[in-house]
Amino acid sequence: MVVGLGAMKSGTTWLTEYMSSLPGFLHSPIKEMNVFNMFADNPYRRRNDGFRLFKMEEILLRPNPFDRPHARDQLRALAQIGHIHDTKAYLAFFAERLDGHTHIGEISPSYSHLPLETLRQVAGLTRDVRFLFLMRDPARRAASHIRHLRRRERVDVPIDTLLAEVRPGQGVWLRSDYGFTLDRLEQAGLAAKTRVMTYEALFQDETMRGLCTWLGLPFNKPKPDKIVHPGRGEDLTQAQLDQLRDRLDPIYADLARRDLPPGAEGWRWT
Repeated sequence: MVVGLGAMKSGTTWLTEYMSSLPGFLHSPIKEMNVFNMFADNPYRRRNDGFRLFKMEEILLRPNPFDRPHARDQLRALAQIGHIHDTKAYLAFFAERLDGHTHIGEISPSYSHLPLETLRQVAGLTRDVRFLFLMRDPARRAASHIRHLRRRERVDVPIDTLLAEVRPGQGVWLRSDYGFTLDRLEQAGLAAKTRVMTYEALFQDETMRGLCTWLGLPFNKPKPDKIVHPGRGEDLTQAQLDQLRDRLDPIYADLARRDLPPGAEGWRWT
């Protein structure tokens, strides 16, 4: 079992599509199942129902929705996810779709702040559970997150207002606080079962070959030109990016003391 923990706006949708293309890998029809964050207290515990409704509408409001492959299975999956209240039902969700697959999994960025006991519970679901965690230059990730907020949730709020809200404990900050997730995985004894990668190195043959080898899956050449859901909306100015970098300085200071994977060397350290 492969469980992705995020981070949001760091290439998780691209990685979902890449993993789904690998022979033997059964990815959930829905990228973000958001199941385990419902089992225990965390910042994203109440996110599931609203996200499921959004995904259902996204499918059904397309022109000719059932002309698209997998639309029916995606709708069935969204309905099933609303009834997953324990690990037995979670495993049954995958079991009904198994057809010679050797690997199963999903990627839900909301899992980035799961409690220790929940992480350990997930780690015991099958004989071999692996975790994936993607990181991106914190300021660049946060900028994409802010564009996402203005596109979907806070359309009329100026960028400068959203920048002023970025502080410890706030949503944009939490999603960029990779040290929290890395520490939780270490404290849960799961560091050896975790593959940490960066958005900046994600689309390279070497990165994906290493991931496939680590998981025991055949390698497929990645398609870096097929980046999914890039940050859309009004771009931040250089001055706004600089302000965002300054606001996230404690996160950069924490990351500077860590052994980070390839790609992080180009982050905005200063």
